[in-house]
Amino acid sequence: MGQSLSVKAEHIHALLNNIEALVQSNKADEAKPIMDTLNSELKSWCESDTPPNTQELETIQAVINAISKQAIAAKNESSKAIIKQKKSGKAISAYKSV
Repeated sequence: MGQSLSVKAEHIHALLNNIEALVQSNKADEAKPIMDTLNSELKSWCESDTPPNTQELETIQAVINAISKQAIAAKNESSKAIIKQKKSGKAISAYKSV
């Protein structure tokens, strides 16, 4: 986000770090309030007298995209684990009934 970050940029960066930490610790569901704050902060910053420049917005977008990819990957892994567990449960049930 550039060499000298504005207070708004630093705050946005901190919110993104908090969201990323929740995603990485498998607690993405807890990120909703932070994402709402992020949305409000970005909107107010863009509408302010000193809006972000193109580079700052592109950097923020890149971070958001990276976090989204992490969240999707974690969701896919969780889904795979749940399906595997269900299959194992069915196999155990089938074995017990023999």
